[in-house]
Amino acid sequence: MGLEWEVQVRFPSDTPVAGIELNPWVRVNYKGSYVSPPNYALQFAWYRELSTLPKCVEDYVAFQDHASRDSSMTVYGGGLNQEKHGLLNSEDLKIVKGEGKTWIQVGSSRTYTPSEDDIDSSLRLVSVAIDDMGIKMSINVFVTTPVIRLPRPYPRHMIIFCSLRKFRNPKCIATPFKEESFRVLSYNILADLYTVSGAYTHCPNWALTWEYRRRNLLNEILSYDADILCLQEVQSDHFKNFFEPEFAKLGYSAIYKRKTKEVYSANEYVIDGCATFFRHDRFKIVIKYEVEYDKMALPVIEVLEPDKRNNGLFRLMKDNVALVVILEEKDNGRSPDAARSTICVANTHIHRGLDASDVRLFQVVNLIRGLEKIDSSGIPILICGDMNSLPGSDPHRFLINGEVGCFSEKFRDPLGIHKHLKLSHSMHLACAYAHLLDSNEVGQHQKEKMDYQAMEPLFTCFKPSLTGTLDYILYSKNRLKVDGLLKLLDYDSLEKRLLPSPLWSSDHVALMANFRVKHASRGVQYLSPPPDPWEQKQTN
Repeated sequence: MGLEWEVQVRFPSDTPVAGIELNPWVRVNYKGSYVSPPNYALQFAWYRELSTLPKCVEDYVAFQDHASRDSSMTVYGGGLNQEKHGLLNSEDLKIVKGEGKTWIQVGSSRTYTPSEDDIDSSLRLVSVAIDDMGIKMSINVFVTTPVIRLPRPYPRHMIIFCSLRKFRNPKCIATPFKEESFRVLSYNILADLYTVSGAYTHCPNWALTWEYRRRNLLNEILSYDADILCLQEVQSDHFKNFFEPEFAKLGYSAIYKRKTKEVYSANEYVIDGCATFFRHDRFKIVIKYEVEYDKMALPVIEVLEPDKRNNGLFRLMKDNVALVVILEEKDNGRSPDAARSTICVANTHIHRGLDASDVRLFQVVNLIRGLEKIDSSGIPILICGDMNSLPGSDPHRFLINGEVGCFSEKFRDPLGIHKHLKLSHSMHLACAYAHLLDSNEVGQHQKEKMDYQAMEPLFTCFKPSLTGTLDYILYSKNRLKVDGLLKLLDYDSLEKRLLPSPLWSSDHVALMANFRVKHASRGVQYLSPPPDPWEQKQTN
């Protein structure tokens, strides 16, 4: 008995979306086995379902159907005035019959991006494996459901306070920025590797595919017209192959810090991390710091009681990171005597685990420990990220109040880690969105999206397992001023859906603020920041 081959084809979803590339997974092997075949080549043909045909083409197809040699893949071509019928202009018309339908060829490469013409029609992919002798080894035919239209985006406008209203477009359309103002975005974009766990069954499968989500996320982020982007859960391969080159086309420089532990996915090791982008025509890097929280855990674990050290390794050795960069404004043709500002931007993603309030406090305290040294040089500080900490939690109170005098009822510290932490700091931090409640220029509709007691948004995360605020933009309130905020979302603007959804491609929502360096801090001679503010070991 001869060996039988099969072409296996798999799509992330069988529902195509207009404008979103279809890139199938294709593999050839022995039937019922994963043994690799000898050398082969793959040929592809994409077809669109034809619901109606011009009468002459319909008659031609019917005639050719009688002479079909392969009922599953009948190809028709030649003999037609193609320009007259508006079907093809240069190549032979290729029409096939199969699965009880008539199809017209629309592509011949491995990938295909459906167009507006494909909407409401099914697509058909024929994949053929051919050996070195040119002999067909196997054929696979895959038929999709009808192509759907890309959902219309929901616009999120800026609330521009009076001091800046005439300089920036509140609809986030790119406009010349005011010299002293800059716009900062923070967004946990949901790494693709976390969408396969079955946690998002409420979301249609086609809206969870990376091909769809990456385009939707990119379009959303670009619509915000930010000068600095702080993204979390950026998968390492997606940063390299998509985000970095796409943002580079639009004038952004990028830095990236991946988490310290990788997982094996799609034939390579990947993990997510923090990515910071900034307009390179406006800013230049002074110095960059990469913070790994697990390295800071080792000195603490060493001083724990011997019977707690193994548990200390398990609890504290987490792979979370922070990416900190000091940026300086470029001259951009200004007078040499004109004041230029320097800012420090910290981008972090704090540990999420359940029953890990001590771990989150440990990481936040250590982040601030280094930032406090930069703050002492007079440089304004911005902290963006997913803190995985609700308003009123111990990490949140530590950031805003500058100390944790007594722990909350939910705080759990089985190792006594708090005894090894400096639970106070001298930085003057505030959350940007608290300004919504302080301003008389903000309508009641927006204020209703805030928690009045916590002075934070009602939610920045809206998924099945949690609804609440986990994401923050914090700033040095003694050196920076908030001049605008991105409007918050509510249940109606989410189309009464949990996240992610076809409209919003992450389980978090983006936060964004306009900042201006206060005059007292603008153009001052800052002390040189330390080469590594996190180098010194934690003291008791």
